[in-house]
Amino acid sequence: MDQPTLQQRLQAVEGLLQRMAENITFQGRMIATLDRGGHDVKAAKMFLRRLEAKHARHVAEQDRLFKQLANR
Repeated sequence: MDQPTLQQRLQAVEGLLQRMAENITFQGRMIATLDRGGHDVKAAKMFLRRLEAKHARHVAEQDRLFKQLANR
C-alpha cells in the first residue's frame, strides 16, 4: 500500500475509534441507568463487551498501520 493510502486508512480508523469510544461510554451509562432502575442488564453488558472487543481489534489495526507508515 502506498503512503497516501496508508494515511487515509489511518485517519479513517482514528475516526472510527473515536466514535466507538463514545459508544462505549454511552453504553456504560445506559447500563448504569438500567441497573439503577432495577432492570436486567445482562444483554446490555454483553453488547458492551462486543463493542470493547471490536474497539480492541481497531486499535490493533491502528497499530499495524502506524508500523507500516514508520517503516517507509
